[in-house]
Amino acid sequence: AGLRNAPRCWDVIQPLLCAVYMPKCEDGQVELPSQTLCQATRAPCTIVERERGWPDFLKCTPDRFPEGCPNEVQNIKFNSSGQCEAPLVRTDNPKSWYEDVEGCGIQCQNPLFTEKEHREMHVYIAAFSSVTIFCTFFTLATFVADWRNSNRYPAVILFYVNACFFVGSIGWLAQFMDGARDEIVCRADGTMRLGEPTSNETLSCVIIFVIVYYSLMSGVIWFVMLTYAWHTSFKALGTTYQPLLGKTSYFHLITWSIPFVLTVAILAVAQVDGDSVSGICFVGYKNYRYRAGFVLAPIGLVLIVGGYFLIRGVMTLFSIKSNHPGLLSEKAASKINETMLRLGIFGFLAFGFVFITFGCHFYDFFNQAEWERSFREYVLCEANVTIATQTNKPIPDCEIKNRPSLLVEKINLFAMFGTGVSMSTWVWTKATLLIWKRTWCRLTGQSDDQPKRIKKSKMIAKAFSKRKELLRDPGQELSFSMHTVSHDGPVAGLAFDINEPSADVSSAWAQHVTKMVARRGAILPQDISVTPVATPVPPEERANLWLVEADVSPDLQKRNSRKKKRRKKKKEVCPSPERCLGGSAAPLAPSAVPRLPRLPPQPCLVPEAAFTGGPWDGRRRANVFHLVTNPFCPESGSPEEEEESPGPRARTQSRRAGLAPIHSRTNLVDAELLDADSDF
Repeated sequence: AGLRNAPRCWDVIQPLLCAVYMPKCEDGQVELPSQTLCQATRAPCTIVERERGWPDFLKCTPDRFPEGCPNEVQNIKFNSSGQCEAPLVRTDNPKSWYEDVEGCGIQCQNPLFTEKEHREMHVYIAAFSSVTIFCTFFTLATFVADWRNSNRYPAVILFYVNACFFVGSIGWLAQFMDGARDEIVCRADGTMRLGEPTSNETLSCVIIFVIVYYSLMSGVIWFVMLTYAWHTSFKALGTTYQPLLGKTSYFHLITWSIPFVLTVAILAVAQVDGDSVSGICFVGYKNYRYRAGFVLAPIGLVLIVGGYFLIRGVMTLFSIKSNHPGLLSEKAASKINETMLRLGIFGFLAFGFVFITFGCHFYDFFNQAEWERSFREYVLCEANVTIATQTNKPIPDCEIKNRPSLLVEKINLFAMFGTGVSMSTWVWTKATLLIWKRTWCRLTGQSDDQPKRIKKSKMIAKAFSKRKELLRDPGQELSFSMHTVSHDGPVAGLAFDINEPSADVSSAWAQHVTKMVARRGAILPQDISVTPVATPVPPEERANLWLVEADVSPDLQKRNSRKKKRRKKKKEVCPSPERCLGGSAAPLAPSAVPRLPRLPPQPCLVPEAAFTGGPWDGRRRANVFHLVTNPFCPESGSPEEEEESPGPRARTQSRRAGLAPIHSRTNLVDAELLDADSDF
């Protein structure tokens, strides 16, 4: 009677038992059951052979079951049909059948856990996945809010890592939509999804698997790229070498392609299983060997490679700090200490979570066979309950003796969600607060009174790029756009330069920037140009060029060529302070954009040459020394003294008339500084 709980076996065993126990008798002859009738029961009733074996009178021997006998008993309709005892359910899908019990499959709700444990686990997943999705979303929003400063390697890799864990958390939370969990982990016949994908089921299980697995593998591979980028960047500290230049495209190629190949391979072998406890579909819930090959092996490789680069990076920072203490400023040394501490904590958490994951999976692998054996005994016990009920025998107490620990499952999920949260901690810095403060002021239209910091290199470049404006209006102040203003990105602990003690600029240094521009000969009059050499310029770019040419008199060239006759002439500094004043300028309106302060009145530092007499005297004073006196020393001569001499210059211009404008080094730098897409 216990075979009634195996429906397909019960359908074929009833005619055989009827032919054996109640054979047809006619004219003093007994009709024996045929060999075909006996063999028809072997495949559907495999559980009998496996558990207890067939009795002798039901073994398909030729003397008991001869060939060629009629099988009229097969046409008899029986009034009892098979059924499936819980935790099995009736199904006609062969892919859902439980081992050796054809016609029955395991119910969708995992029988190894109780209903209470299911609810407890679902609450646990909802809480931790919500925390992970909130932390990772905050990290992504912080990067996007300050993308100009954040889109720099290696810090931007943390953006992609958090994006992967954010998408994966969405896959975990999808089960909490109305009716979504049953749609994901259950088949239409009420059995557990095993061996997906299948042609006659929806793709909800496969979609959740792709989201969770692909995101997880991409995130852990991005972790390797992050540690490698740290290692190479730390090695290049203090140099102009950019180790990641040209390699970032390979980062994306590797991190997106490898998980894709693994995902396609899993779908090809159809090893995606559903689990009602976790509420998702994943690889290897049924066959743990596939979970070991497609989950533990990649994570273990990531642990080895990423750990190597992480340790090397920390060693590099420690070497810089210990071997070159005198070359580091106090701020750089402090940032190195902070970075080493954060890397150490991050590495400890990463290694700890991975080891926890390995431990939980090994726990599953070593005990899965025992759990399956206990579950099988439970199924057989439930089948014997029917016999005991019909024969008035004591009903056995059926329970699963060995089953998984819910605590281990919680620890495993905690390690996975904790990894995502730890990846988001890199933006838990003071710089993040400043980023959101600036973003709030920008969105609400409020003024940001936070002092801006300008990099010295960009300030100098900006001052040189504004030399034309200084020439036209000597009294103006240099203003700087927000493209020039610098501040830390969200991952502030990794953005430091050991060659620059501070990003702040002293007021004394800023006051003398325009003096430096004049001293370096950057402020030139409009009628002076440098002879162009190098590559011709296209016609459409000629309007943007500023060709500078210095005409020198033949007498001066002759004196310079005679080195033996060259002597130093004592030069006189302009004694009049009023001559160096550029005139009073109207006060500028208050602005949040930093401006260079106006220069205080000072005696002119430009020497006056002792040229006397000659036709070139006025010309030289107007053109040559105007190179450095303007805009700080205004012209003292009359307009008549500045009229050009038609002699040598006219001949020079006539010879150059047929030439196209030419690029010079000054022109190229100027064009780069004035480019609208530049950082200045």
